[in-house]
Amino acid sequence: MKYALRLIILLLILQSTKLSGQDTETVAFTASLMSVLSLNVTAGAVQTATFDTPAEYNFGIDAVGSTTVTMESTSNWDLKIRAANFINGGASIPINNLGVWCQATGAHTFGSEVTCSYTSLANAKGVTTIDQILINNGSGNRGNAADNTFNLNWTMGTMNGTMNGTSMFTQVANGTIGALGTFNTTVNLTLTAL
Repeated sequence: MKYALRLIILLLILQSTKLSGQDTETVAFTASLMSVLSLNVTAGAVQTATFDTPAEYNFGIDAVGSTTVTMESTSNWDLKIRAANFINGGASIPINNLGVWCQATGAHTFGSEVTCSYTSLANAKGVTTIDQILINNGSGNRGNAADNTFNLNWTMGTMNGTMNGTSMFTQVANGTIGALGTFNTTVNLTLTAL
């Protein structure tokens, strides 16, 4: 009996030791989902249009080059474009001689998730000195770069769409473009959450 009593006491001591060898704490965890809005030029950040033939002065350059842009956004967005006139010392070229038209190459397509009124050379957008909508929200354009990838196709002097309607040759001849030489500008693309 003493043996059984000792065994019971030993088991009780071991059980209480086991219980007192534990401790429990908690960790409070919070997940904060913040708004994300990102515009990236992934190719074609530098463009050059060289006018060195009568045909280019008379009819422009259809395909100057292409710039690839991606947007990543947790909200719907629009993309605006603007640029100052081309400058060379005191001479300038009106910026609306530069045109752009868009291609959707990501999962989001024009006429569905996104809209763009300038989707061919024939209806190219003449760039202006004030912000103008280039690509806009359609049925919902939030998403990552795989959703929102676009080619901006540049044209110059072609007189298409809303571009300057006078040829580069005529603008040089009538003094609108006051000199020959190398002219520069910077095109600004602005991504805005809606």
